[in-house]
Amino acid sequence: MATVAVSTQDRLASERKFYTRMALFLVLIVLLGFGPSFYLRGVVPPYPRPNPTLPPSVIFHGLVFTAWMGIFIAQTQLISARKHKLHMRLGIAWVAFAVLMIGVMYMTAVWGVARGSNPPFTTSLEWTIVPLAVIPSFAFLIEEGWRRRREAQWHKRLMLGASILVVFGPGFSRIPLAPPTFAGFFIQLFAGMLLLFTPLFIWDRKTTGRVHPATWTAFCACAVAATIPMVLMGTHSWAPIAAMLPGVGS
Repeated sequence: MATVAVSTQDRLASERKFYTRMALFLVLIVLLGFGPSFYLRGVVPPYPRPNPTLPPSVIFHGLVFTAWMGIFIAQTQLISARKHKLHMRLGIAWVAFAVLMIGVMYMTAVWGVARGSNPPFTTSLEWTIVPLAVIPSFAFLIEEGWRRRREAQWHKRLMLGASILVVFGPGFSRIPLAPPTFAGFFIQLFAGMLLLFTPLFIWDRKTTGRVHPATWTAFCACAVAATIPMVLMGTHSWAPIAAMLPGVGS
């Protein structure tokens, strides 16, 4: 019995370390992606892509996004410290931030038309689909993560997936690794998604012998969020729809 108890403790300790490291890894990607245009704007050279001025709405978006990542790290640390009750209380605030983020994501996307924040291979109207396509998948993962909050293995993976979703597109795709072309952007977008999910795939196989259904759920939600813009931008069918969205060009 003692051996079983020790084994369980070791497994839980390894799990806590994994999620903590994943949280820090995502923060690193955020800093690399948004450092030149937000966190270290004017301190480090900007990336070779549009870096328009930062109006209050974009600053607010950045602060809300930063708070979301901060709560994500705090949640992993609370679990590591075995403060489960505080973790659950803070989880309510995290979900509230998620609801706020959905509204902020929409407004930032449509207001970006006037700012001209799109890369050179597309128009500002077509570019709105990239952040807007994230919203349904993000809302789905948050809702499922909250609904399964008492199923630890589902909850952890779904909430990690939601965090990966808001990082691999906005964050990783900003790092100038591929040429500023339509193909280059989407190759890097999908590469970023695979890069961030690969540790979770490996962790699942190592600890359970298979990829957990929650991991597949999160991965598919992210894949949908990346595929929709690729199709709509590739067929140039989104701009007429975007032009009718409330707030466009404000």
